Amino acid sequence: MILVTGATGLNGRELLRVLSASGVAVRALVRNPAKAEAIAALPNVDVVQGDMAHPETLAAGLRGVDRAMLISSSDPMMLDVQTNFRRA
Repeated sequence: MILVTGATGLNGRELLRVLSASGVAVRALVRNPAKAEAIAALPNVDVVQGDMAHPETLAAGLRGVDRAMLISSSDPMMLDVQTNFRRA
C-alpha cells in the first residue's frame, strides 16, 4: 500500500490517477474529505482523513502502508509537518 499526502492538490490528484489506473493499491491522506470526492471515486484508492500538522491523526492513515509519497505545501510550517509525518 502506498500512502499519498497532499492528495487533493494538483500533483497528488494526478499521482493517484496514475497509480489507480495501474492497479496499485493506494491510500490518500486528506485533511478535508469533502474535497476528496473525485479521488474517492477512483478504483484502488482508499481515502483517509488526517492532518500532518496534527500527528495524532496520522496513525489510521499509516496502518498497513509500505511506502509513502510525501507532498506538502511550501510554507513556514513545512519542516514541522513533514517531521510530524516522519515521526508518525
